Amino acid sequence: MNRNLKIFLATGVPFGIFASILFSSLYGTDAGLPGGLISGLIFGFLMFIILGFLHSRAVGKIAGEKSGESMGTCQVREIQLPLPYDRTFDLCIDSLKLIRRCRVREEDRSQGKIVARSAINWKTWGDTVSFDITGISSGITAVKVTSRPTSRSTIVDYGKNLENVKTIISFLEKS
Repeated sequence: MNRNLKIFLATGVPFGIFASILFSSLYGTDAGLPGGLISGLIFGFLMFIILGFLHSRAVGKIAGEKSGESMGTCQVREIQLPLPYDRTFDLCIDSLKLIRRCRVREEDRSQGKIVARSAINWKTWGDTVSFDITGISSGITAVKVTSRPTSRSTIVDYGKNLENVKTIISFLEKS
């Protein structure tokens, strides 16, 4: 479902129901139900305009573009590093220090899996950052970095997960 439609429905429907109940108790159901419906439509539309604009603007500043890939809340990037597997694994753990209040929750060197979570911030209710690390040859390692909101119901993250992935990939490329 389109992000803008999700914003509209997630904000307009609850507001419309609340307004309908409130208006019906004050003015009767004949005036309350249409008043609540119209209020919900207007509120949902305003939230879609405001939140959609703020999300697009934030992503545009981080990515430099507003492509479909960069606009989502779940961000995935892959990179190949000319480093041995163990060194790459250690670098992935070190890269998490660049994300504010991020802690490793799961770490399995033999499976090449790292899962970390960041604390709640003003953009999201926390993020889950995961790594899938695969040794291709003795000196080349592939890394898949995924960052998504911890709360799967998050509709907009104002580019926070894109920022996480870009920060990690930049760190890994420089190392």
